[in-house]
Amino acid sequence: MTTPIGFASLGWKFYLVWASVAVSIIPSVYFFYPETTALSVEEIDKIFIDAPNIWSIVGLAESRRREKKARGGLEGAGEIEDFEAAKRKEEQLEQALAETREPKVHHT
Repeated sequence: MTTPIGFASLGWKFYLVWASVAVSIIPSVYFFYPETTALSVEEIDKIFIDAPNIWSIVGLAESRRREKKARGGLEGAGEIEDFEAAKRKEEQLEQALAETREPKVHHT
């Protein structure tokens, strides 16, 4: 609850504080959030483990993505997947799961 105190002491200038916080998010995302398209959770974890410091994470992630793409491992990366096909597959999986959970009734 710092906003009421900030407005009481700085007045309209407190908007500049929030504006500076909002503007600082842009470089934070650019420098600290690596692109993870088509990388598995394990590969992303390995990137964070292998990075020698916080500044090298984004570059390391990009180099790993390029290596994977060179090996042919980024099929469909960045492409929009067929939503309807994915939805049908998910519905089939849910149906199969529901069938396995139905109680089996034994008639004697």
